[in-house]
Amino acid sequence: MNKKNILIILENKPGALARIVGLFHQRGYNILSLHVDAVEDTSEFSWLENDLNIQLKPNEVSKMTISTKVSDALQTQILRQINKLIDVLYADEKK
Repeated sequence: MNKKNILIILENKPGALARIVGLFHQRGYNILSLHVDAVEDTSEFSWLENDLNIQLKPNEVSKMTISTKVSDALQTQILRQINKLIDVLYADEKK
């Protein structure tokens, strides 16, 4: 098992963080660290706006980084499950 960093872009709505943390809790995955910030400058995510055909506004989305210790197969499963959550716009391994 290796330490992995997961980048998640999610809508800044009540309960969004709780749903993601709950997913980890329900499946017994351990979170080593968690960092969440509201995004003021959305220009960094113009690629996401183009992919989803949406217009992001300042503080409308949050950027979350989760560090966890999992195998590659388990990381793939976690990412699939996170991407199914309604408030999540994007989730992938942070490079």
